[in-house]
Amino acid sequence: MTNRIQNLTARTLAGEMYVHPVAVTFDRNDLFLTESERDVKRLCEYILAQEPMLTPDSAMTGFFNFNGSVVGDAFHRSGHRKTGECVSQFYLKPVDNLSTMEWQHATADYRKVLAKGLSGIKAEIAASLETHTAPDEITFLTGLDKVADALIAWAHKCADKVRAFADTLDDADAKARMARLADALMRVPEHAPQSFYEAVLCIYICFSADPDSFGTLDRYLTDFYRRDIAAGTLTRDEAAEYLQELFLMVQAATPKTNHQFTRGGESHFCIGGYLADGSDGFNEVSRLIVTSLTDLPTYIPQVTLRWTKKLAREDFYWMMDMERRDPHKRIAFTNDEKRIKCYTEVCGFPFERAVNFTTVGCNEPAFLGAITGSNSKGNLLRSVERIFHEERGRIEGAADFDAFYAEFEKVMLADLDVIYDYDDKYNACRARDVNYISSLFFNDCIENARSLTQGGGDVVVSSPMLLGIPNVIDALIVVKQFVFDEKLCTMAELCDALAADWAGYEELREVILRRGTFFGNDDDRSNAVAQRLYDSFYRYLKDKRNLFGYPVLVGDLVGYNEHHKWFGEKTKATPDGRHAGDLIKFGLGQSEGRDRNGLTALLNAIAAVDPHAIACGSTVTNISIDEQLIKNDDNFAKTVELFETYFKNGGVHFQLTYVSQEDLICAKKSPDEYGNLRVRVTGFSDYFTRLADSMQDDIIARTTQK
Repeated sequence: MTNRIQNLTARTLAGEMYVHPVAVTFDRNDLFLTESERDVKRLCEYILAQEPMLTPDSAMTGFFNFNGSVVGDAFHRSGHRKTGECVSQFYLKPVDNLSTMEWQHATADYRKVLAKGLSGIKAEIAASLETHTAPDEITFLTGLDKVADALIAWAHKCADKVRAFADTLDDADAKARMARLADALMRVPEHAPQSFYEAVLCIYICFSADPDSFGTLDRYLTDFYRRDIAAGTLTRDEAAEYLQELFLMVQAATPKTNHQFTRGGESHFCIGGYLADGSDGFNEVSRLIVTSLTDLPTYIPQVTLRWTKKLAREDFYWMMDMERRDPHKRIAFTNDEKRIKCYTEVCGFPFERAVNFTTVGCNEPAFLGAITGSNSKGNLLRSVERIFHEERGRIEGAADFDAFYAEFEKVMLADLDVIYDYDDKYNACRARDVNYISSLFFNDCIENARSLTQGGGDVVVSSPMLLGIPNVIDALIVVKQFVFDEKLCTMAELCDALAADWAGYEELREVILRRGTFFGNDDDRSNAVAQRLYDSFYRYLKDKRNLFGYPVLVGDLVGYNEHHKWFGEKTKATPDGRHAGDLIKFGLGQSEGRDRNGLTALLNAIAAVDPHAIACGSTVTNISIDEQLIKNDDNFAKTVELFETYFKNGGVHFQLTYVSQEDLICAKKSPDEYGNLRVRVTGFSDYFTRLADSMQDDIIARTTQK
């Protein structure tokens, strides 16, 4: 790391690089304008009122934040007034302990602005205006054009500020950097960048429009990098510096005073994966990105490798090695084979667009230039509670497991109807706001003359996150094993035990916990039950579309908030051994020592659960591994091979934590002594001692694989 980057890093971690919004006093006569005219006018005025962040060590500038006074970016939902009304009523406020509104990630597609600049995007807007005649479409496109002009003018303003700042400097190197930066700002993002440096600067500026994800950064930058390296105008070390300054900007975009400053899910992008020609995209730029990122002692962004069967073993080994050496836990892994199968066969997207997915936030799938199509969490375990506590008459006479499952499935599908209906309602509320600045960089919005919040994109997946899936699987296994296969108890007795919250039935619960063949052990019964549940998901969802016509997939992650606690607090006892009020599980995996047959069995069970690939939505698989498995190189090589096999067998995702259960328990008791203990949580990493109790308890409960 160069001295320049070290200085910028120190400023960033001290919170000094956060770009504070400049407040704007708007003309009261704006009230006489139409809503769209007022929104666009004020947005443009706001952009041009901002001030660039500059230090003597800067080689880039131009990023700015919104303060809520105008309709800002799609990720933060800043200034989206109608959405704000819905958020006030439904965000983190469950309906019938079944559904709650949550956040919604998105990623811009930088390919267009890198290929033709904002001037080229303006030409596309002009062409779209020739084909759209509806007043609201014309208004939207005209607004986009004005915002593009404002961003161009903003870059030019930054250039002027840079020149003025350069006049205050004495250092010759700093003055030269400022001269180069000012010249570049007069070209990008108005015009297509002509160098690797200008390409990174272009992304740096345009990230303001949607400060969420880079998407697939290596794909954007590979041609620029190779061209400049071949011409001798760029060195690898210089490229690393530019990338690091970009990453530092993303870290600084979250104020240090915000508890999310240390959470990697604030920005999440991908490298590698299939290209449109069917080749694997992992290359020297992918490696440079990971090396540059992990050299920084920061938390944001985080990166996921998209694995394909064409990825060389040495590249996969290298990525897992980088992951085990990264103290800030910024690397995760996902499987292109399974996801591309889903996006082409289940969703019906053409291969050349399906390969342009990324993972954002806590591991939600999004396509370049697209929003994630859902913004809710659902409590799937509510269906188990309902049938055992409220509708037990439907199952007490079940002759066999098939008859029981048929009744359970009816209840579950009815609950899914409600969960997905609420997700549509949340989206419908969000559609009342028109977004301009993010839509400028989102695919199909210009062509369709429609905001990204209103279904402007064509290639989008919806993935409401269903919490409690491992509990549901285990509950079904208990019914099959102990009621029907072994006949240890009757259905009525099991219902009575749950109604009593296991009081008086402690022995039955103990037998269930001790002998249950729970999910994750790769035995015939648990595998069959889990696959049956996912087959139900597939049959229910395969032709389902949300209100915008987007395909719907299964998600299972919890994100930043304690939904597994809040849902669990109001969920009564369930057959898997839960007491009333206990946490429910999230993700696809196992915990509490129920996966008794080891890591291979757990990975085999997870990989086999979903042959249809319907669960390639917002999903996460957390694996806790004994440090000795990764410290020893021979053991580590076997671990790499094991996870490669897991992907070949159909696993979708994994992320690793190397902390013993004993250390985690000690950290919870004595947080001051374990302040540097960093873990993977759901789809993000954070310091263990900063997490809420319920998050800590979930991590402690994970089985440590040895």
